[in-house]
Amino acid sequence: MNKSTAVFTRTALLCLTFLLQAVVQKAYGHTQGENYVFLEFHPETIDGRFEIRYDEIKEKLGVDIFVDGQPSLEALNKTAPQVHQYISENFEIGPDDASAYKIDFTQSTLFNPEGGWAQYHFEIKTGPTPDFLHITHEMCYENDRLHRGVLVIEEGVWPSEGYKMQISMVFSGSNTSQVLDVKNPPEAMTPLTMIWQGMLHIWIGIDHILFLLALALPIVLIKENSKWVGTPKLGASLKSLLKVVTVFTIAHSITLLLASLDIVTLSSRLVESVIALSIILVGVNNVIGRNHNTSLLIILVLGLFHGLGFASVMGELPFRISELKPFILMILGFNLGVEIGQLAILLIVFPLLFALRKTSFYQPIILKGGSILLVVIAGYWFIERAFAL
Repeated sequence: MNKSTAVFTRTALLCLTFLLQAVVQKAYGHTQGENYVFLEFHPETIDGRFEIRYDEIKEKLGVDIFVDGQPSLEALNKTAPQVHQYISENFEIGPDDASAYKIDFTQSTLFNPEGGWAQYHFEIKTGPTPDFLHITHEMCYENDRLHRGVLVIEEGVWPSEGYKMQISMVFSGSNTSQVLDVKNPPEAMTPLTMIWQGMLHIWIGIDHILFLLALALPIVLIKENSKWVGTPKLGASLKSLLKVVTVFTIAHSITLLLASLDIVTLSSRLVESVIALSIILVGVNNVIGRNHNTSLLIILVLGLFHGLGFASVMGELPFRISELKPFILMILGFNLGVEIGQLAILLIVFPLLFALRKTSFYQPIILKGGSILLVVIAGYWFIERAFAL
């Protein structure tokens, strides 16, 4: 192993150590859950209710509404002021982000006692309802990054024939503030819409694109008589490209799943810094490395951090986690979108690189010059992210 490759490998292994420590320190001991906010709009008021599971009320607030092993309406009403205070401190709705309406609680009820839901009804006097409402939802995310707060727009009274329920927003610990378009409320995402979100993220994630570009630049070269020359056949380059894409895909798919399930948790500052560092490592290897084919081990380790970056974005999207199976489908949909977006970029870049591989300017200008430019850009990002500038 040459000196430069050894340095990059040691750096990659150091990054992997961070991940392994995160896995060991983070046990998968949470429960998946949702709480609900129902809204029904009237000309000058909003009627609504919060629905929170019994076990969450006890876990997050220390409030027990059970008597002799059964949920008690009397205990619910007795403890309601504590829950009202918690809700008021963690939920705001108003005409702008600087003011909030007063929430007047009206009654508390038990819903589906076997299933375990407490309902806290309220009324908000708004005057003429604004076209847009600024909503902040920070309830029940304590020590549970997977928890979701679902906001539902209602029409009619359940379970009458005219009743309609539309899931319009989904809040999470990383996505606590949103703006509701009252006249055109959005809908929660499905696995199919998550595919598009994955594609969109890779296309607007310039750091991920630059990492892929840094990996692709030397793919069209092979060593011949101690010199780097353009590959004679398309098949050899495609084989190398397939290896790189496969390893990168496996790596970021693993950590996207682990982070989404809250098994691995690292600070976004560390993750984004390592993503910038990954571009620097590959770019420097392109310029000074004796081996233009970046080690698959390095790609694997750095790809793990890119997966954590994808997961941080996914956590801000409006999707539900009511059950494990649909949640996994959401993750798979997002990951599939990332792969489609990634392949679309490579299908544009790779033919161009292959066509220019044997030109006199490819190695000095495109490979080395382009890599130096990538290192400069990523170096600026690394300093900005690592030192929180």
